[in-house]
Amino acid sequence: MHALPAQFSDIDDLLREAAHGRLRGHGSILIENSGRIGPLIELLAGARQFPSEYESISFAGAFASQVREAWATGKPFGGGFNDQAGAFPLPFQNPVETGDPVWQQWLLHAENTAKSRGFPAGLVASLIGAMGEMQDNIYEHSGAAHTGLVAYAVTDRSFEFVVADRGMGVLETLRQNPDYAHLPDAGAALAEAIKTGVSRFPSASGRGQGFVQLCRSMVTDRAELRFRSGDHALMLCPTYDPLNGDQRLSHTSDLAGMTISAIWRAKAL
Repeated sequence: MHALPAQFSDIDDLLREAAHGRLRGHGSILIENSGRIGPLIELLAGARQFPSEYESISFAGAFASQVREAWATGKPFGGGFNDQAGAFPLPFQNPVETGDPVWQQWLLHAENTAKSRGFPAGLVASLIGAMGEMQDNIYEHSGAAHTGLVAYAVTDRSFEFVVADRGMGVLETLRQNPDYAHLPDAGAALAEAIKTGVSRFPSASGRGQGFVQLCRSMVTDRAELRFRSGDHALMLCPTYDPLNGDQRLSHTSDLAGMTISAIWRAKAL
């Protein structure tokens, strides 16, 4: 059995092999913990896209298997007293608009878990607010909100959340706006999407603030953001100005929808 760490580069390699029908030929592969949930959720999204190709993939920890079950059944986990990580599959109707008590309790637990680890209350409020904003973004733009998932993981040194869907993706979303109908690929669309006022709605509508608010809420040299849609990924690396700082756009294997991974790390001791 081969063993691979759950890192974005390795997950991209697996997806590339799956897209070409070659992943099963590599035999059994064990995905080991890397301290990140973002790569695991991208892997599970790929498995939903190419289910037979990923049959030989197994996981060292319980989180990925729990996410896979949650995505399949629509039942969330991670809202219990001792839980440090969880995932919430999104229903057809926005749980914020319906006032879903299960969603409210799940989100509150994620917030309280972070606070219990000693993270500043203002930072936690900002992170939870950003997570909720990205959840709402799925209902606003994906065209397939019922495929969405929100996940979090808290350690003594980090808070990570992931918001993912298997909808139309950022390129097709922006092309609905005539101003962006010319965009050639998902990479160009991602680069536009993080700019103020850019969305599928006309600029005069005042929409298109979600990604900008996410970036600004995590303005710190200890945060990292990854936007993955179609065949591109955009990484905003640690900087005090993520919108104008270190941006790394890369070509990847094609993955349906949109996945946003955000992590904040405490200072090293």
